[in-house]
Amino acid sequence: MNRRLGYSQAICAAAVVAGAVMLGPAGSAGAASHAAATIDTWPMFGQDPLHLGLSPDTAIGASTAPGLTTKWSKRLSSVHDQPSPAVAFNATLNKTLVYEVTHGGVVTAFNASTGAQVWRRTVGPNVNSTPAVYRNTVYFGNNQGTLEALNAATGAVQCTFTLPVSPPVTKPGRIIGSPVVGIVDGTGPTVFFGDAGDDSPGETLNGGHMWAVTGVGNTAGACKQKWVYNNWQNKGTNGSMTGIWDGAGLVKESNGTWAVVFGTSNPDNAVYALNAASGASLWRFQTVQTGDDQDVGAGPTISAPGINGFTDGVVYIDGKDGVEYALDLLTGQSIWSFTLGPGSANAIAVSTAALAGNTLVTAYAGSMFAINATTGTLLWQATPGGTFQASPSVSGGTGDQALFVGNTNGHEYGLSLATGAVLFNVTTASGIQASTAVADGTLYFASGGTLYAYAPAG
Repeated sequence: MNRRLGYSQAICAAAVVAGAVMLGPAGSAGAASHAAATIDTWPMFGQDPLHLGLSPDTAIGASTAPGLTTKWSKRLSSVHDQPSPAVAFNATLNKTLVYEVTHGGVVTAFNASTGAQVWRRTVGPNVNSTPAVYRNTVYFGNNQGTLEALNAATGAVQCTFTLPVSPPVTKPGRIIGSPVVGIVDGTGPTVFFGDAGDDSPGETLNGGHMWAVTGVGNTAGACKQKWVYNNWQNKGTNGSMTGIWDGAGLVKESNGTWAVVFGTSNPDNAVYALNAASGASLWRFQTVQTGDDQDVGAGPTISAPGINGFTDGVVYIDGKDGVEYALDLLTGQSIWSFTLGPGSANAIAVSTAALAGNTLVTAYAGSMFAINATTGTLLWQATPGGTFQASPSVSGGTGDQALFVGNTNGHEYGLSLATGAVLFNVTTASGIQASTAVADGTLYFASGGTLYAYAPAG
């Protein structure tokens, strides 16, 4: 399986109401009536449920990237800081907060403007899941198989859900990928996430599952199982069993059905779309298998119906086979594919693409690729140095966009979206495996036990 313990996670800008992304009929951001809608945020992995990796921020772009300076930095409780930061406006406190979870399970909320600590809570060890902030709740999972739901204003535990254990295993599966939250029926918020199975040698005892669990405010009660799915075409009997390492995407299809989309690990190595309300299978796409270990470890990037001329919408996703796929969102049929690299069991292929207009940017091993999202043709390839596990994040106004991504050598890069030229490069003391959040004129990323905030000078 893909040993993604270093990976976290990852249309127009999302409108935010009291920290909640409001999904419109097409799965894009809907209109917001609250004053907080004017504040751009990054409340979950990939910025929104589609994982577009696209910030509404225009203050940080290609023209301002070279002049970014430290706004503040704060030490975390652990040097293991794989999860990416989330940034959300909190209506209770009337301020924007940055949420970071360490691998040791310490959650801290910082004032986005000053870096001052607002609250801190220890919930449990071994966290790789980037938090998702929805309304006034922070959701994330851990390797002990527990989904945590904390009050976003205070850090108080609102509810928890621990995955059930089925013999012969003796412990729950590990929640590695980041949760995605949305309203897909009349009951209220639902949290979607996968697990990678147990941690027995070779993960031979327990394959993973995709879970739907009621969120805080759901009429059925909070943190209750809604449905579970693991009807993989190839579950595996000898050796590793199929699980889920990536964070799922959530979107409304062109036929009105809400779908949750994700990839699976070996031996299944496929992409799935499930009915988000019922858990029923909608489609499955088999990726190229150049060997036994060809996990689809990167999360999906979803272009909603009608964007870039695609009536049904598109799912962009890649894995250890070294191929970036564009799949029809409604049917799962291949539109195009682009070879990023040779593909192997040891491939670093866990970077979820970002989509800005008609440009798709993703990382594979030591390269960044920009691909025409409609045709699948290469626009440029950049190799600034090091290996990339983090997912790129894009910000800036039209014609002035930049992408930001860290590498395992400890460099945080800013590249021109148009050309791939390096515009920003800062070196930290440790490798960067988590993705960058860009919100309200500030760039946030974690490295070596420190959360950094950069902004344009002045």
